[in-house]
Amino acid sequence: MTPLLHRSITPLLLLCVLSASVAQSHAQASKWKGMGVSTGAPLPPAENFNPRPHGPELAKAGLKPEVIAKLDIEMQRHVAAKNVAGISGIIGKDGVRGYFETFGMADIEKGRAMEKDAIFRLMSTTKPVIALAALTLYDEGKFTLDEPIAKHCPEWANPTVKEDGAVVPAKAAITPRMLMSHSSGLGYGGGQAAAAMAYQAMTKPGATLKDFSEAVAKEPLMFQPGTSYNYGMGLDILGRYLEAITGQPLDVILKEHLFGPLKMPDTDFHVPAAKVGRLCQIYGQPSPGVLVPGTDLANVTNKPTLCLGGHGLFGTIGDYERLCLMILNRGELDGVRVLKPENVDLIFENHLKHPTMKYGLGGIVNGAGSYGWGGADGTQFVVDRSKRTYTLFMVQTQHYKAPTYPAFLALANEACGLTAPGAMTGTPGGTGSMSSPFKQRDTNGDGKLSREELPAALFDKLDADKDGFVTEAEEVRTYYRSKRSLK
Repeated sequence: MTPLLHRSITPLLLLCVLSASVAQSHAQASKWKGMGVSTGAPLPPAENFNPRPHGPELAKAGLKPEVIAKLDIEMQRHVAAKNVAGISGIIGKDGVRGYFETFGMADIEKGRAMEKDAIFRLMSTTKPVIALAALTLYDEGKFTLDEPIAKHCPEWANPTVKEDGAVVPAKAAITPRMLMSHSSGLGYGGGQAAAAMAYQAMTKPGATLKDFSEAVAKEPLMFQPGTSYNYGMGLDILGRYLEAITGQPLDVILKEHLFGPLKMPDTDFHVPAAKVGRLCQIYGQPSPGVLVPGTDLANVTNKPTLCLGGHGLFGTIGDYERLCLMILNRGELDGVRVLKPENVDLIFENHLKHPTMKYGLGGIVNGAGSYGWGGADGTQFVVDRSKRTYTLFMVQTQHYKAPTYPAFLALANEACGLTAPGAMTGTPGGTGSMSSPFKQRDTNGDGKLSREELPAALFDKLDADKDGFVTEAEEVRTYYRSKRSLK
């Protein structure tokens, strides 16, 4: 991102700043971090730290104690180097939580250590929650995945698309499936009215999801609905759709269909005054090894009138673990069923028409049992149903991507006995390293794809220079050159 683009941020782009695509928004930061995960500050020697004591849960979950010892030390090194202020991490296998540790500080200035009940800004890890809540209503027959959302949201009766500089009618209706898989044509940005509402919702009440949806519906889509992928406001609009179907506010829907049944008492669109002392301070990093308190635009104790399903929730790592366990159990937890098994299976399927990207409902998938997502402020999770593992990692970082999550996930996978990393190590725009579709296919990690790592027809299409290998640049360039043919 160029300095010119940074200087040109307007209210039109503020929604991006408030969403999961914000991680590279400061030019000062990009001077040393570039557009990806930062290299971070030099880590102090490992011998300066000791592993934590662990109980029988480690063996019960089948985690490797020698690897967990490395993980304990590595996280302490990252905190000491000030790559992050504080960390909370969970690793589970076969339905058993084998590891739950915290490191560092929730608030450096106040001397408050990171505790297991710390409350985090979930940012885009809100998205899978909204998708799962939608599926509970789908379970009840309240809607179908492929019906036009205009059935309940009339503002979407006549969507338009921007093509070659002209605005034309959409060829297909937007559906709930498209909203949940980022294939509707919605992006981040939208119109100035929508961005202004998003900003206002963070500071004072007033706007509603209906107002927001009506403002977004006036703007043209980025591509014809259902034909491609673009990370955007689909889950925000899905929240409006759920409100229209039920006649209830989105926060009430979540409490009745997910948070209550799953016993997730600390997850909501605001932080009650009695709990605000558990909220983690957010930190920026102007240079390696330097942490400065970040800016939180939200008045966190005010219950918002505009509950944005794309990034609005606060919650604890323990609450989110219960969501992950429910997913692994195909819709049931502690004897309470919230989803039909076959509808949990839907989130693991690829719902995109895209040459390389795989995306389920509310999260990224690999087609082999992994599902996960993350948020711009450092919250991440991966559930792997084929290996019966789940990993959660939470920090509070702003406008930079710390190298801490990739280190955590690699050791968590090793501790679980996985011979290779999971399907994803982060999210687009989130705060971890992202395992893109290219990296998912690059099984030997050499930075290029051979014929053994791609279907033959796709390999021939992407290998633009015909050198026998496909680079990530070739993949991206070839895709965008042929994008018109996908519409």
